[in-house]
Formats: sequence, structure tokens, C-alpha cells
Amino acid sequence: MKIYADTDIGVVRKMNQDAYYISEEDDNYKLCILADGMGGYTGGEVASRLACISAAKYIKKNFKSDKVYVKEEILELIKEAMKEANNVVYEKSRQEEDLEQMGTTLEICLIYNNRAYIGHIGDSRIYRIRQGIMRKITTDHSYVQKLVKDGTITKEEALTHPKKNMLMKAIRMWRKYRARCYGKRVQSQWYNFNMFRWFNKYDSRTGNI
Repeated sequence: MKIYADTDIGVVRKMNQDAYYISEEDDNYKLCILADGMGGYTGGEVASRLACISAAKYIKKNFKSDKVYVKEEILELIKEAMKEANNVVYEKSRQEEDLEQMGTTLEICLIYNNRAYIGHIGDSRIYRIRQGIMRKITTDHSYVQKLVKDGTITKEEALTHPKKNMLMKAIRMWRKYRARCYGKRVQSQWYNFNMFRWFNKYDSRTGNI
């Protein structure tokens, strides 16, 4: 298994607010985490970094190498890791005035026994590429995605909507987080982790599985 990661500051921001984590080669699982921060000049960078580090530490600490896990146990582990990330970011935001508005998206992909288990909150995205076909696995937790789902606007209109960057869910948005977790079978394919809110801007995360 080969995993690749890269990030780019882009042409708008002066500070890179992206963060990612990739597990060590000798781990009994493969763990990929990414976050896209928000909330001012320093807030987004702090939030994304804290979310990645705290989620990775939680999983590494609580994953038992001598145990055989079932699907529900892995998903619960991911949920608790995202809850831990939310708590860490939330508490940090209360300690410093400059960080009050910070938050971040968070994507977790844990690969165990040929299955990919995914935790998702925000509007960063995970794509699967199989046999030349790209499929978006996650659903954006954004205002425009809700409008599209409700039939109020089209997907094309969402691309230029004035509130296209407004999130409905994110790490730190609530004291109690609201993430989605699920499992996918892994075959010979690519998983693409996209940090940016619109895929055609920049392809920033790829993992060759």
C-alpha cells in the first residue's frame, strides 16, 4: 500500500490552514487524516493542526493490536476520535480571544482488514477512483449542499452561490460534535482526499491503495 500527501497554500490565503496525518508503516492499520481550518489569520491553522494531532493520538492510543475488530467497533473508535478532536479544538478556542471563531473540517480514513472506515464532518471531501471512474463518497455539510438537496438550487448554481463556503457542521461549531462515519470495502483503487471546498480548484490529497 502506498499513500501520498501534499498541500498547497493556494492563491487566496497568506497562511496554509491545511493539516494532514499519515500513520507509520509498521502500524497494524493505515490511518489518513486531513483537516481544512477556518477562523481568521491564525485560527484555521491552529484548529486543523490540533484536530489532526488529537484524533491521531486517540486512535493510536486506543487501537489494540492484539484484538480483532468488527465494523461497529472501528466506527465507534473513529467517532470517539472525532469527539476528542472537537473537544480539544473547542477548549483551545475558549482559552485565547484570537481563536474564538476557529474551527475545521475533519476527514478520517482508517483502513483495516481490507475495509476503509470513514469519519467525515465539514465540506472537505473523500473521492474513490475505481476503473477510471471517480465517485464522491462524502456529502458536504454545507449550506449550498442543503439547498441542492432540497431542490432550491442546482449543482451548477451552487458553484457560484454567495454562501457556498458556509458550513452547517464542523469541528468546534458545537460543544457536541455531529459527524458521520461509515465503512467501505477496499479493492484495487485510489482514494482521493480533497482539502478544498470545490474539487476543480486543486487536487491536494491522493492515496494509492
